[in-house]
Amino acid sequence: MKKKIFAYLIILICICLLFAGCDFSFLPAAKLIRPPKLSGESSFLQQEFEKEIANEFVKMKTPLKGENRSSYIIFDIDNDGNDDGLVFYSDPSVDELARVAVFKHNGNEWKNVSILSGLGEEIYEVGFSDINGDGNYEVLISWTNLNPDSSSNETLTLVGNRILTLYKFGNSAMTLLKTEDFTKMYVSDFNGDGSDDIFLSTVSISNDSKKTTGRIIIFKDDCTVEFDKSFSLIGMLDIVSITSDIFTNGERQYTRIYVDGILSEAAYVTDVIQYSVSTGGIALPLHSLSAGTVPATARSNKLCSIDINDDGMIEIPTLIELPFSKRIGDAEDYKENSLNLVVWSQLQNKKIAPVLTTLYNNVNNFYFIFDDKWISNITAVYNSNSSLLVFYAVENGAIADKLFSIMTFSRADWNDDNYDFDLLFDGDAYVYGYIYEPNKYISKQEVRDNFVAIY
Repeated sequence: MKKKIFAYLIILICICLLFAGCDFSFLPAAKLIRPPKLSGESSFLQQEFEKEIANEFVKMKTPLKGENRSSYIIFDIDNDGNDDGLVFYSDPSVDELARVAVFKHNGNEWKNVSILSGLGEEIYEVGFSDINGDGNYEVLISWTNLNPDSSSNETLTLVGNRILTLYKFGNSAMTLLKTEDFTKMYVSDFNGDGSDDIFLSTVSISNDSKKTTGRIIIFKDDCTVEFDKSFSLIGMLDIVSITSDIFTNGERQYTRIYVDGILSEAAYVTDVIQYSVSTGGIALPLHSLSAGTVPATARSNKLCSIDINDDGMIEIPTLIELPFSKRIGDAEDYKENSLNLVVWSQLQNKKIAPVLTTLYNNVNNFYFIFDDKWISNITAVYNSNSSLLVFYAVENGAIADKLFSIMTFSRADWNDDNYDFDLLFDGDAYVYGYIYEPNKYISKQEVRDNFVAIY
């Protein structure tokens, strides 16, 4: 099917080029690089930028990641009731660096107040955070190069090649506060003072070694650094996700930062940084639980730490094999023939305590809560071609009677023919149906209660 779609796309592109004729290659350069006309206040900002700064060489730049993914970003940075504007672009006639033009709106018109040269050819991410608690926002701009120069194999090379610049905006001027290399960044209030703090992680690798470092930076009221501490984490190839929760033990409060990353080509891992709000101390509680060089959270599935049960605490996923389970489908889709149960655990008193076990289907966006009493007498078979998950009883060491089935439908397929499935859940992307066979192991209500769709 994918080959057919690709073939159709090639044919369509050829037809478009055929009808474009010779005129296609003679479009003016400015029209090729100019973005589509914007609407609302953004259109006035665009007009002012093109009048004051843009030329035939200018190329608009869009942040690669994050919520603010536009060449034109409008935000009241200094909280004065008037919009501020950031416009990202490059000017190849000067150099290859990305730039940001800063505009101030006075209620009637936009005025350019400064132009900043970036530290990379692309903008990785743009964010706004109040790091000193004064009610105004600081600007966090990350820069990157999509094709960084390769370096010697004898030296550790930073993964991602990203550089954070932190700016203070005031009196219509941008003041650079800090510049840092990083691989992944996470911003939250770690010490509970109402202002944002920054966690930076860096991954550096070479042919025979890998090193992951974490760093917490907390700022004073005057935007100078109050707390800056680095620590070594479990060595990773890259970092996939970062999240946090707040843990209270008696009168002591801790912020825990969960870093999910790639340990090797076939393994993923979670490391946890525990920051003491009262003392500023740093602990790495998972390091003492690792068996030799194998981290306690190592797993073969790219699942990230999340609050799976909505209790306000983060759970870490690990895997156990579901006995007698089986996968059916294209062989290249799976490295294993059996299904795994995901055990979601919380960090409690320096131990990993399981709180929930699920059969997790991230292809069809749902999971099924699997009670511990079922592990020895219920198994499942999943067919990826039909998106059908069938549960069976296990008796005398073998698969026995069918208990119930869950099938994932597109909305059109559900409306056309639901194959006698009863409605289990009507979601935004999928409709889920089920067929229940009366049995002694699990009730029909348990099937309904234990099914959870993932949004």
